[in-house]
Amino acid sequence: MLVICIGNTLRCDDGFAWHVADELSPQATENLRVLKVLQLTPELAEAISEVGLVIFVDAAAHGEPGTLTCESITSSESDLRYSHDFTPATLIHMADTLYRAQPKAFLICAAGKVFEHGESLSPEIAGAVPAAVAKVREIAGRA
Repeated sequence: MLVICIGNTLRCDDGFAWHVADELSPQATENLRVLKVLQLTPELAEAISEVGLVIFVDAAAHGEPGTLTCESITSSESDLRYSHDFTPATLIHMADTLYRAQPKAFLICAAGKVFEHGESLSPEIAGAVPAAVAKVREIAGRA
């Protein structure tokens, strides 16, 4: 299983996923790998191709602050022009195209409130960290 935590800890709530990674990392084993990334890049397709389950964790700029969502991700080809255009679905598609791998994939997202410069999470999104960790464990338990 691979957990890819996307964010920037210098932009307040955008660092949400890295806090989730910090909670999960002590439990990392050969069966659980946790990555912290600033953005999704094509190189991640190889790591995704090596697992049966990948979970992306990120903060959202829209929605009720602190609200946690979880959705299944399916492969999706897109017209990529910029590195910021990579999505979890695009990477799943790349893993399939390049490596013939089709892992189960999920996106866990928490709606943020503050994305200004700073290193602290808003109380709303900080409260979503334990729920996101629990959701990762729940999905892992079903896999």
